[in-house]
Amino acid sequence: MAVNRRTGVAPVLDIEKILQEAQHRWLRPTEICEILRNYHKFCIAPEPPNKPTSGSLFLFDRKVLRYFRRDGHNWRKKKDGKTVKEAHEKLKAGSIDVLHCYYAHGEDKEGFQRRSYWMLEGALMHIVLVHYREVKVLIHSLIRLTFIFVSS
Repeated sequence: MAVNRRTGVAPVLDIEKILQEAQHRWLRPTEICEILRNYHKFCIAPEPPNKPTSGSLFLFDRKVLRYFRRDGHNWRKKKDGKTVKEAHEKLKAGSIDVLHCYYAHGEDKEGFQRRSYWMLEGALMHIVLVHYREVKVLIHSLIRLTFIFVSS
């Protein structure tokens, strides 16, 4: 988390506001870090949800619940047809890598996505934040429509 240059203190984020914002947008790395660092203030889900809706957030302990990704949704698969296709990247807060992020896209609903985050920091890497969102796929749809129109 960035430190204020004047005061030398890291700003405290409003977790309630962050949770409200999660209903309408993806969270920023600093917001995700704030939730993960304060995971003890939240309920850790004992089992995966069944078909969670857009805007849903869940915390899991990977040491306790290994299969937290089994949520009832149908996610895009790799070429083998069995394994869920997930993209991975490391996210930065400031200029420092702080988070793992895994993305999965819906098979049935093209715009439905799941993002799983956990800290790179060893002491907290067992806590996972999973966020579900329905995103607009307007640009992708327009490209496909343009392709169909041009090739017809």
